[in-house]
Amino acid sequence: MNINLFFIFVFTVLAMIYTFFNPMKLEEFDKKELAQLELVNFSVYDLDKNGLRSVFHGQKGYKYEDRYEVSDINYTDNTKEYIAYLHSSFGRYKDNIVDLKGNAVYKRADGLTFKTEIASYNQKTGVFQAPNAYTFYRNDDKITGTKLVFDSKEHHMLSKQISATYQIQDNGK
Repeated sequence: MNINLFFIFVFTVLAMIYTFFNPMKLEEFDKKELAQLELVNFSVYDLDKNGLRSVFHGQKGYKYEDRYEVSDINYTDNTKEYIAYLHSSFGRYKDNIVDLKGNAVYKRADGLTFKTEIASYNQKTGVFQAPNAYTFYRNDDKITGTKLVFDSKEHHMLSKQISATYQIQDNGK
């Protein structure tokens, strides 16, 4: 075989490989964040030098690098004047803020209760917010409204579109 034919054959094979073979396409996976820990029927206690700060229980939860996501969350905040209890179908705890979705309830030890669908509670400031419709209960009093901002430290409540039913107490005077 002539050396020229050999080089022509090699060149032809390389040209065919370059022309007809396509690079292999690799399947890309979604870069979805993975939970570091999966929790089932759990309780998490937050303690400091002064004692128990908060507790949250859940049916099923996932711990990510920066947050917890919990179904059927029950959160108790013991850092304020009154102990606050929060419950919801789903909750996200991140940076001392608890976001609640689905049948959210905020209840304090003194009997004050808020019910709404979506809410957020800041543990540091003690502010409970509900951006949509809510119902407030205390004893026989009932208030409905929208866009609630309740500051438990300052005992202030801001809201829009309020409708209230309350009982006036007679002090015997």
